[in-house]
Amino acid sequence: MAKLDPRRALDDLIKERGESYSSVSRLLSRNPAYIQQFIKRGSPTRLDDSDMTQLSVHFGVPAEVFGGDAVPENTGLSTIAIPVLGTTDDADALARIRLVDEAWVRKLSHKPTGVSIVMVEGDAMNPTLRHGDEVLIQRYLANENPRDGLYVIRADAGLLVRRIALEPTRNRISVLTDNPTYPNWDGLPRNGVQIVGRVIWAGLHIA
Repeated sequence: MAKLDPRRALDDLIKERGESYSSVSRLLSRNPAYIQQFIKRGSPTRLDDSDMTQLSVHFGVPAEVFGGDAVPENTGLSTIAIPVLGTTDDADALARIRLVDEAWVRKLSHKPTGVSIVMVEGDAMNPTLRHGDEVLIQRYLANENPRDGLYVIRADAGLLVRRIALEPTRNRISVLTDNPTYPNWDGLPRNGVQIVGRVIWAGLHIA
């Protein structure tokens, strides 16, 4: 099978998600023209490994799409590489990939390349989710609208698992915790909350 050109693949993903060259450049802590120059001018000729890893996590696709090394094939079950998103944006968290049974992932998601793993930290979602539990999320597209349910959102403290509830007031939502000792955020504009993905599965630790 012919390998997709990394520049075209990245360009298609940016358009599909409703993003821009400059926003993706900022994601990589690069100058605003970095991605445009890579796609349109071929400079640099190849993205840094750290850039490919971060793009892999951001878009929910294997780093191989952007010119990185292919994930070694596993004999036996067909597997898919799922990025593990850290609750903070440190480099180690961005570098983690987990091989998961592809058939199982496809039962949960119509778009398995858009699935990521997030570990729950803290007890804000007790008793539904506890510290150390893991959730699978379907990465969010820029033009999607939320509905009631569990989501991963990005805040100053990093990635948080929270419950989102739609309010009767137009374009307003509430961000809720299941632990009553933690505050809820009510009356927020929908575009004021950066949603990373919707929770589609949760793995619970049994004490």
